[in-house]
Amino acid sequence: MKTMFDFLTYIKGVEYLIAISAIALYVLFWEALKPKPFKPMLEQGRDDLNHLKEMGYRGNLRTLGKVAAAPFIGLAYVVALPFGFLYALGSAGVNGLLNLIGKEAVFGWRPTEAYLSGKKKNVKKEEKEESETQKDESK
Repeated sequence: MKTMFDFLTYIKGVEYLIAISAIALYVLFWEALKPKPFKPMLEQGRDDLNHLKEMGYRGNLRTLGKVAAAPFIGLAYVVALPFGFLYALGSAGVNGLLNLIGKEAVFGWRPTEAYLSGKKKNVKKEEKEESETQKDESK
């Protein structure tokens, strides 16, 4: 080991090996204390193998493909985060400027607003429509 980085990498590796060993020993110790040691673990393992057999070759490959795609999907999410942040920041800034002017900007979907009975109409339009329908009915 020539550098501090080499030393820290080595120590971290040893720490991980010790931690995994401690967890494995704890599981073994915990199972040994039970009246029927390892029975639930063996049953669960058999159930898992039966499930894999039921899924078949194609189902197992599909699951493996999803597992292999997960890091790339996560990477795409991480890459998209700054763009989403910039969009939110920009829309907040535009709305702030327009509020100073006295206008309002709507940038699409707002999940907190639900018009279950329809969006509110202008009262003047409703009155005008009602008067027109009354005129038509009177004729």
